[in-house]
Amino acid sequence: MTQFEPDCRDGTLALCHDDTRVTVGSLDDIVAAVGGETYRIEYDDAQRMQPWLDTDDGGLEIDVRDAVTTMTHTEEFVTELTEYDMATDRYGLPTRTVEFADRFVDILEQQGLDS
Repeated sequence: MTQFEPDCRDGTLALCHDDTRVTVGSLDDIVAAVGGETYRIEYDDAQRMQPWLDTDDGGLEIDVRDAVTTMTHTEEFVTELTEYDMATDRYGLPTRTVEFADRFVDILEQQGLDS
């Protein structure tokens, strides 16, 4: 399975594989679209029992900048992302950046409780 690696240059995130480079947007815009520098994942009682999960308060704080610059993505994810352009949408951020942020949050939420 082809995995696209994150590459951040001059504050702009792109997803790359071989000669393919798909610009996602500026890290500042991604953080804004996610809602802040950190994102909290909540876990229920059963999930808290997992040995790999070390949380006293039922949640984990994710550093958004760190996560988006280290998380790889499938070819399918990137192909779907390219359907959105970098034009500014109604929120004042590029459409592709907002879509990436929404999908990033969805991935995080799949690791915890559904919101």
